[in-house]
Amino acid sequence: MLGELHLLVGGTPVPLGPPKQRALLALLLLRRNQPMLMSRIVSGIWGPTPPATARAQVHTHVAGLRGLLDTAGVGRDLLRTVPAGYLLRPPPGSVDLDDFEEQVGSARRLLDDGRPDAAVTTLRSALRLWRGSGLDGLRAAFATEAAEQLDHRRLAAFELLADAYHAAHRDAELIPELYELSTDHPLHEGLRHRLMLALHRNGRTADALRVYREGWNVTTRELGIEPGARLRELEAAILQGEQPVRRAPAAQAAPSAGFQLPPDAPAFVGRARERDRVLSWLGTPDEGPAAVVVSGPPGVGKTTFAVHVGRAVREQYPDGQLFLPMHGSSGTPMPAAEAAATLLRGLGFAGAAIPDKETERLALYRTALAERRVLIVLDDVAGAADVRGLLPGAPGCALLVTSRSTLAGIDADRVRLGPLSAEEALALLASMAGDDRIADDPASAARLVRRCGYLPLAVRIAGARLTGNSQRRLAELNAALRDQRRRLDELTVEDLAVRTVLASADRRLSAPAREAFHLLSSSLPAHDVAGWTVAAVLDVPPSRGERIVDELADTNLLLPAGHGRYRLHDLVRLYGRERALLDVPPERREAAAGRLRGAYLDLAIRAERQFGGGFVGAAPLTAPAWSLPEPVARRLVADPVAWFEAERVLLGAVVRRAVRDGAIGTAAGLAAALAVFYESRTYFDDWRATHEPVLEAARRTGDDAAAMVMLRNLGELHTIQDRYTIAVTCFDEALAHARHLRDLGYEAAALSGLGYVHRLTGEYDRAAVCLSAAGRLSQRIGNVPGQVYAGYGLGLVHLETRRWAEAREHFTTCLRLSRSAGYLPGEAQALRCLGRADQREGRYASAERHFSKAKEVGERLGDRLVETYAVQWLGDLRIRLGDHDEGVRLLHGCLAVYRECGQRFGQAMTLLSLADAATATGRTGPARHYLVQALHIWERIGSPYWLERARAALAVLDGRGPPAHEAARPEPVTREGAPGGREAGP
Repeated sequence: MLGELHLLVGGTPVPLGPPKQRALLALLLLRRNQPMLMSRIVSGIWGPTPPATARAQVHTHVAGLRGLLDTAGVGRDLLRTVPAGYLLRPPPGSVDLDDFEEQVGSARRLLDDGRPDAAVTTLRSALRLWRGSGLDGLRAAFATEAAEQLDHRRLAAFELLADAYHAAHRDAELIPELYELSTDHPLHEGLRHRLMLALHRNGRTADALRVYREGWNVTTRELGIEPGARLRELEAAILQGEQPVRRAPAAQAAPSAGFQLPPDAPAFVGRARERDRVLSWLGTPDEGPAAVVVSGPPGVGKTTFAVHVGRAVREQYPDGQLFLPMHGSSGTPMPAAEAAATLLRGLGFAGAAIPDKETERLALYRTALAERRVLIVLDDVAGAADVRGLLPGAPGCALLVTSRSTLAGIDADRVRLGPLSAEEALALLASMAGDDRIADDPASAARLVRRCGYLPLAVRIAGARLTGNSQRRLAELNAALRDQRRRLDELTVEDLAVRTVLASADRRLSAPAREAFHLLSSSLPAHDVAGWTVAAVLDVPPSRGERIVDELADTNLLLPAGHGRYRLHDLVRLYGRERALLDVPPERREAAAGRLRGAYLDLAIRAERQFGGGFVGAAPLTAPAWSLPEPVARRLVADPVAWFEAERVLLGAVVRRAVRDGAIGTAAGLAAALAVFYESRTYFDDWRATHEPVLEAARRTGDDAAAMVMLRNLGELHTIQDRYTIAVTCFDEALAHARHLRDLGYEAAALSGLGYVHRLTGEYDRAAVCLSAAGRLSQRIGNVPGQVYAGYGLGLVHLETRRWAEAREHFTTCLRLSRSAGYLPGEAQALRCLGRADQREGRYASAERHFSKAKEVGERLGDRLVETYAVQWLGDLRIRLGDHDEGVRLLHGCLAVYRECGQRFGQAMTLLSLADAATATGRTGPARHYLVQALHIWERIGSPYWLERARAALAVLDGRGPPAHEAARPEPVTREGAPGGREAGP
């Protein structure tokens, strides 16, 4: 990088490809080991007006760079894709700029330790790394500024070299080079100062004074000012015949700029992590010019934070701290030329000395900073263009910027502020209202800051209102904020108002982004959202929606929530909803909400279909009203489990919102698509919370199809959770609806559900009738998973009534059909039950293989219960084979899963196996304890078959029944659940 950009492998140059590809590599090298956003890459290469194909070109050049890295044998994985951008991680020691900086740092330490000759040697080695100007010949928007900053580092190293020669009393050796560099950089006062000093110390006083006069001529002619204080002091010392002493950098010059930072907050609260990061960036001004952007949503406390950290680093910037409000959120931001003039006045320049042209002002500004240590704080910047020219060019100075935007177009370190934590918000409220008032009513205080959304501005306003009225109780203000329609009205005091700062952010948006913000606020039933939703609410292509999301995220109205998701702050959402009601016609709002529901329904159906496990088939409900383009939708649900997990909370809210809006068919379709996922992950509360409101609405509106689907799914849920009477009622009602609608698929599904419940309650004849009828209907309509589901149930009836051959025949058929159809739940069920048949016939090795394969299928499904059922039977087998310790360990793990899932039948069966293990090892006390627990569970869930078996086992244990070999336990069974045909219990 120190010269023309080269990539060398084993000393051999590697061709870097076209100019834009070279520029991309240089840009990534400048931010090496740090993620770089796509937006910053685009603006860095093309500037403020990139072509429409810019992002596509970046992808192409990234592929090209990876290819050449791979071809060169250094590994294409050095260039990685990260969220919203790329990251280049070159190997340690492979970048010449890093070597240069390391050697300069080492030389500085040697000089501080009193070893100037060693420092000279090290600095000479560092400067030999340069082959010309930094990034010489590069053509890109960022290149001029980047090259200028690199050359400033080179000059700073040469100044340090001069200091080392001076300390070693070898000034004369450097005079020719100092002459040359001063000629090339006539406005660089650091080089001129060192040249004068070297000349004077070596008896060339007249030459030293001539060098000063030349500098005076240059600065007065080109800048309209006299040389800086350090040069003037040196000239005076020479004229008086003194021998000046080279001073350490910390004491170089008296400050000529003021300390303009506003007062610090009386009680600064929180932000410890963000504060430490910014202080680390600002705390080492000699290592290079620093730029830090503090961004965040309106009212988050950016200015307070910047003032606080600025005051904390005052000692590092002894030449001044300038503070300039840029009014970016006002709608009339300060132009860069005016800002430069104001800053120059702060640096001590008179009005007449400030050039009229913006470019000349900026040049003077950078020159004035070259020999100073100044912190410039620009508050409330609107965009990157307003601040780009004000970035310091030399080490020793820093720019601290606050903005609602992330200002991706400038090269800077960044920190984003979010709302305070609950504890921090309470501390802020207490600092204003008083600790005693918070301690008197902590519950109201906690609710108050929560209703303020933990936003510092809102909390400060609430605190000010309490401070202004010492008689007002926390509970009263809390009650006033409870009503969302009044909350923004209440969060106002004197000239502070949450609505005002949100309105200023709203005005700064483009028209499409403003409409998206309003519609999202009014349409979304939850606080977090995926990026693609903007495309749905605006009815635009996803690529356009992404650009609008970028704008909303850049202004921090959408807060990143990770994995491509965003969050609307409570108060921001309230304001957006308020504007939607005022500015967006009702039909437009309703259409946006409908498209959003339709898109979620389409994605949920796709995910359910890919998730696998369903045996009923598609629900006969409303088709999606709007969907994303096929490639986008397919990509989003490529991992259906991950998609369902990410969207789980929001999907439940969409269902409930759809019910409220009267979109019953959409709500039912979405709830039905979620049921298989809910069962596999044991989200039983979510299952009920989505299905029961839809069922109630379907009954109220006479939507028989929606009622049928909800009833069948709820029947499965009640079966899983051992509420057999309610389950039978649900299945009976679903069966009636299915026959009325002539829906053979749901008729078969309802019959299967009834068959399973009857089997679990010991009504084997009724169970066989229902399951046989379900199997015939499923075969008639070509539903293989439905056939497997019913056939597996019949096999269990035979297993529990000790007709081993018939049971094995059904399970073998189920395994064959499941594998041919790719129906993993059916495969797991069949494998497990074939293992039980093997175990019954004494083929233990085969039984263990079947159980292990069933466990593997459960793992592939990502279904904890399916996996646990197989592990439970494996544990039972271990106990029967005499490996009690391993069997007990496995069973206790199963028991924990069943308890976590609220699966009581599984708990009882596991307790029964644990009782067997305890009995076999002569521990009758624990055995009786396990049996009593199992007995109580079967009493509560109403399972007469297993209740009698548990009582018989207890009687044997207590010596009141026949010997154990005459009262042999029946074979453990499994229960099915859910619309997906996944298992509900062993």
